[in-house]
Amino acid sequence: MAYVDLVSTGQTPVAGGATYNFSFDTPISADGSPHLTHIGFQIEGKMDALSTYTATIGRLISNYRIKIGANTILDFNDPAPSADAGTPSNLSVLAQKVRGVDSLQLTGTDTTAILGELTLPFGLDATRSHRVNVSITLLSETNWCGAAFVPASTEFNMVMYYGRASDATLYGSRQDFTLTNGAERAITIYGKTGWQMLGVSAINDSDADEISQIRVNNGAFRALKVAQWRVLDSTYLSGIREDTPPAPPAVATANWILSRGGFVFLDLKRITAGANIDMTVSSTANTTYSFFPVWVAPLGQGTGAAPRQSIETVSSTAKDVTSESFN
Repeated sequence: MAYVDLVSTGQTPVAGGATYNFSFDTPISADGSPHLTHIGFQIEGKMDALSTYTATIGRLISNYRIKIGANTILDFNDPAPSADAGTPSNLSVLAQKVRGVDSLQLTGTDTTAILGELTLPFGLDATRSHRVNVSITLLSETNWCGAAFVPASTEFNMVMYYGRASDATLYGSRQDFTLTNGAERAITIYGKTGWQMLGVSAINDSDADEISQIRVNNGAFRALKVAQWRVLDSTYLSGIREDTPPAPPAVATANWILSRGGFVFLDLKRITAGANIDMTVSSTANTTYSFFPVWVAPLGQGTGAAPRQSIETVSSTAKDVTSESFN
């Protein structure tokens, strides 16, 4: 009881980067899968010259917003967008933290044909169609890989994963705070009624760690150093994938890094349902940090039409994040 579907965005790539606004209707589940577990952006592209890839398509995305009707389920405005950085982007790291997809593959005999995807879990009712409004800003692809898209041979698609989910997931908009070197700053991340705060992404305005510790004042958290937060969310145990395809005939291999400077995921274990999160942040530089909350809420487990497949995998953002912590 699971499958993947694609919908074309109908957008023509613009050289040098652009903002794309489009809408589409999600297909109703065709096999009885009750939920639309993940939604993602996919590029099936052709470059106009041989290219060198140092990061996945997450580095191309600077702003990404998804609305279901009037409800915003993703609002990610990257505080440190950089197409030519050789490490996973902030959005790529977030996708990996919540068990999304962050992938880039070659599809031809050289480095000009690519398939890239960045997908996040959401957990929507798949027994009915949803009107999805998307706004996505792409940076310059020439800065990203050294070549431009061939518009006639490049497609932007939205990919949808159908199956069974236990959580609905929302990604909140950024809240910016100015930090002073050597000082502590009290910060409040606002909660959402009826939703549990799974975690918070703390992102610097550069790819560098410029905070020394964070204390969450809700519950029994003590002040934890950045390295301790990375142990808690399993970054140091499982790492962050940094896969980029080499030029053929070399064979692509999986690579990991133990951390990505400037990004820390605060795994809050569903703390304080519906309430605000109060924290104290200690800074090592004059900088601006942005905080992005991630909320989850239980989904009903009712099914749609009788399934025609006999194997199912239940997707749970909260369970995935928690299980990572115990790997």
